[in-house]
Amino acid sequence: MKSRVQGWAIARFIGAVHGNPEVHIPERKEADDRLDLIGNLVILRAGLIGLIMGLLLFGLAFFLYEHPSVEHYSPLRVFFILTLLSSIATGIELMFIYRDALRTAARMASILGIPQEELEDVGLEHSIPHWLIHAALGAPGFKATMFGIDPLAHIGKVGHVIRKVLAKLRVVVSATMFKIILRRLWARLIGRVAVRAFSMLASLPVFIVLNMIGMRSMIRDMRSRLVGHELTPKLVAHAFPEGLDGLTPGLHQKVFEGLNEQIQTARFMHPNQIRFLQMLPPRPEFSEQATETEIRRSNRFLLALLFMSGHQTPRCRKLIARAEMDLGEDEVDRVHQEIDDAIHDLTPLTRSWA
Repeated sequence: MKSRVQGWAIARFIGAVHGNPEVHIPERKEADDRLDLIGNLVILRAGLIGLIMGLLLFGLAFFLYEHPSVEHYSPLRVFFILTLLSSIATGIELMFIYRDALRTAARMASILGIPQEELEDVGLEHSIPHWLIHAALGAPGFKATMFGIDPLAHIGKVGHVIRKVLAKLRVVVSATMFKIILRRLWARLIGRVAVRAFSMLASLPVFIVLNMIGMRSMIRDMRSRLVGHELTPKLVAHAFPEGLDGLTPGLHQKVFEGLNEQIQTARFMHPNQIRFLQMLPPRPEFSEQATETEIRRSNRFLLALLFMSGHQTPRCRKLIARAEMDLGEDEVDRVHQEIDDAIHDLTPLTRSWA
């Protein structure tokens, strides 16, 4: 099932790349405005499909509960009919949302000027299409060992057991059943037979907002991954003007160890982190104690990379708190704002970090 969903998503994405009406926009302000527009439109469409499917289910529920021709239906029969059709409707809704997200990702990639051959390369698990497909399907990043870093090194035996159990739940099925359960619970809580149909109507705004919030998060993650294609090398050049080959052994070791901790704390490896690790030279054979200046440089860069790498999990707050102790709260806020502007306003990094 997982391979079929991934195969469908890859086919949808490649098709969107070939049939994409967008073109590269070199002017940053114009590109940013265009990205904002198509991002806002896909969020509105997610809310609209939630409204349409909700109204269809409301009409069905109203018919089953209120129409005289179905008065002889038992409550159990009505329950099964609503559950089945809710499952089908929600599945269609999710497929529309995923397809729309993949098409939008292809359009955003063209606007940012990512080469088409890279968008069509699906041979590697960490290729751009896989990154975008993971984002469109709501997966945060890779959890396999890469570059000698195991994101799940500290989850323990119980964590591995729980992860294996959860891995057997399919994305589409689990999301569909989750929304079905919410709809049924909402109907049960608000009223009995005479008002259950109207309770579905009352729940419509909730599911519209949930769709829009989920799509907004998805679009922000995809934009971070796409902008990171160009921003990651620029961030590296900004933080390390001497080049990665010119890093001292102490600074190199500090950066690698900090990134290893960052990944294992979040428990997944974000594509922007993968991009940097692909650029980072092999670790030197010997290490030395990092100086205070090198520690601050490492912490500032790692903080910026963390802000580039999607939403911070609650476990990452301790890393940010530690950076605030070393760099100061004002500096952490400034770095966060600089990265946020670079991703969502395409603003270049200009303030010296030396």
